[in-house]
Amino acid sequence: MAIASKKGERDGTDAPVSMVARIALIMRVFDEPGARFRLDDIATRTGLPRSTVHRILDQLLATGWIQRRPDGYSLSAGASTARHSPAEHPELRSVAAPVLNRLHLDTGLVVHLGVLLGSDVLILDRIAGRTAGGAAGAASRVGGRVPAHATALGKAIVALLPGEEIDTLFRPGLPKRSPRTIDDLPTLHQELGRIRARRGLAYENQELVLGTAALGAAVRDSEGLLAAISVGGPVALEKLERLGPLMLRAAAHITQRLSGRDEIADPVRPQTDGVLGRLLRTLPADGWV
Repeated sequence: MAIASKKGERDGTDAPVSMVARIALIMRVFDEPGARFRLDDIATRTGLPRSTVHRILDQLLATGWIQRRPDGYSLSAGASTARHSPAEHPELRSVAAPVLNRLHLDTGLVVHLGVLLGSDVLILDRIAGRTAGGAAGAASRVGGRVPAHATALGKAIVALLPGEEIDTLFRPGLPKRSPRTIDDLPTLHQELGRIRARRGLAYENQELVLGTAALGAAVRDSEGLLAAISVGGPVALEKLERLGPLMLRAAAHITQRLSGRDEIADPVRPQTDGVLGRLLRTLPADGWV
């Protein structure tokens, strides 16, 4: 199914304008491991002009993120590993580890660390609490992926992104994981606005798994990597809300350590997604035109 409408394919009205959004849209075509597509297939799936897709693919080929074979384009081995492996983020995991452990010891709940991967969150670390197990535990294993719009982890990160990038990420739709999952963009934008008003504190109320709740807060490093931590389990959201200030301080501490600065960073400031940001920094300057 094409990501953009037929109207957008003809006149570009639905196509993303920024170079960041166009690259993100093309990279999302390759989300499934082993995916391989011809040029025309990618243009159809993204709704971008064929010439634009060809130019961006040439840039990605030159930087080693994409490889071309007789039967089409695919992610290079290095790019696929970088996008799908927790091992890609050793510094983040190392810096966050003592904070995650302390949160777990203080609350006895499940603690997570994750990074944005397309419209999902890749789980980098997980410490199971006394209340862990069942469907909630299976949904958030290390190396697994959970939908960003249905989790405190994901919503905390997505709230940092510009509106245009949010629309691009979720253009294919917001699948429901429970009866309480947000499944339309206007409602998601309203929820993200409330997260920003809470200085980045995100709530998850039975949206991934019924009977579970979580709090999330975003962290970032000096190079623009966006990640988040969360704490939760099979408890009522009202019982978790009192942990909000603790979560924001924990996230700010990780951000401070990653940035190497002495002051505590403001936890709400938009930046570019980490994998995509590192990809963009490898492109020649004319790739941004």
